[in-house]
Parts: sequence; structure tokens; C-alpha cells
Amino acid sequence: MTEQEAREFIRRVMGPQRRELEGEERDQVLLMLAMMGGPTVTSNNQHSYSEDYVHAGRHWCVTTWPNGQYIVEEIERENS
Repeated sequence: MTEQEAREFIRRVMGPQRRELEGEERDQVLLMLAMMGGPTVTSNNQHSYSEDYVHAGRHWCVTTWPNGQYIVEEIERENS
């Protein structure tokens, strides 16, 4: 397997790259998502609750745990 084939395999298995948002950027995205209404997809995997939002060609995921901690990630496009 070549290096390129290995990278393609890993991307297929792991999905698109994610970038965790922090600070003011995270706060601004959370406000925007709240104003959009509800998420496009929700899921509960027993340990966390995830909400996916898609708007204007961009995709975000907000994951919340029972202890109140959460992360906001921007999911990058496949061709990036």
C-alpha cells in the first residue's frame, strides 16, 4: 500500500477532519447555531449527546457530556 492509499483509507475510516473551535469563535458559532433553530441531526451514544448543524455549505458538530462540558467542532469539507 502506498502512502497516498494509506491516507485515503484512514480518511474513509475516520471521516472528514474536524477542527475544535475555542474562545470567541466558539461563542459566535454557538450564537449563530442557536439562532438557526434546531440541529439537522441529533444522536445520543449513552455517554454524550451530539447535534450536527449544516448552513451555507458549512458543517458543525456540538457534543455535550452529562457533566456540562461540551466541544464545538467545524467539520471540514471532504476535498480540503
